Amino acid sequence: MRWRKKIHKGRQETGVVEGAFSGWKVILNVDQTKEAGFRRLLQSGGAKVFSGHSVSLFKEATHLFADFSKLKPDDTRVNVAEAAAQGVNCLKPEYIADYLIQDPPPPVESYCLPEAESYLQNNTELETEVSQKRKALGQMSRVKRSRIH
Repeated sequence: MRWRKKIHKGRQETGVVEGAFSGWKVILNVDQTKEAGFRRLLQSGGAKVFSGHSVSLFKEATHLFADFSKLKPDDTRVNVAEAAAQGVNCLKPEYIADYLIQDPPPPVESYCLPEAESYLQNNTELETEVSQKRKALGQMSRVKRSRIH
């Protein structure tokens, strides 16, 4: 419901429609029976979901969702440590649903894949810096608007 309201408001104010996952570029490494469902959900929310999970995609990806416990022994496993080293958020798939439901969205640290934890501090510091800049810009634009009126 929260996302529907946000999308409706954005459409009214700017004419731009952004989904819950706009800007996400995702690599999936999950059980084959669940992959199509995750793909549809993410794409319907505005994410770009890559086919496959080659190392060359790490430079473009923002998120990697993997659940090795559900993969078959002969399934390919993505190199999570390498993806994390290149700045990709490597998370458990549960983050997707919780991101949609919880307000504010939960911290990525709680969903980090064990293989990526050593890289988390750098990513978290960068995310914090970006969100602080966004917040500051938002406050500045509110101040400017109030002066006009």
